[in-house]
Amino acid sequence: MHPVDDYPVKQAPFRPEGALTLDREPEVEATIASLRQHFEAVRQREVKRTRGRLGELSCTQENAIDSLSRGIIDQILNTPIAVLKASCGNSHFLVAIAMVHRIFNLGEGLRQDRLV
Repeated sequence: MHPVDDYPVKQAPFRPEGALTLDREPEVEATIASLRQHFEAVRQREVKRTRGRLGELSCTQENAIDSLSRGIIDQILNTPIAVLKASCGNSHFLVAIAMVHRIFNLGEGLRQDRLV
């Protein structure tokens, strides 16, 4: 028996469960980035507006507001991001991406003809 015969023939690369597939990863990652940018812009506007109403704040108070607002955004985005990443494992990932774009008004981002 030849040593080459002991090796399996062209197996698919190992992917841990929940890992993004290469062909879907860029679209999902782009959507996640858009989602984060959208929420960061909202957070910054609201923090600026609130600071204007509060007047002079100490460094500790500024940091508390910043930390609180970031924590809220992280909690809000946790589920949509988890759903997007999980959708890579099934055939409905384009629907999940389109739904996130629609719900959070992220703009075009995804060509609608890809859903047909």
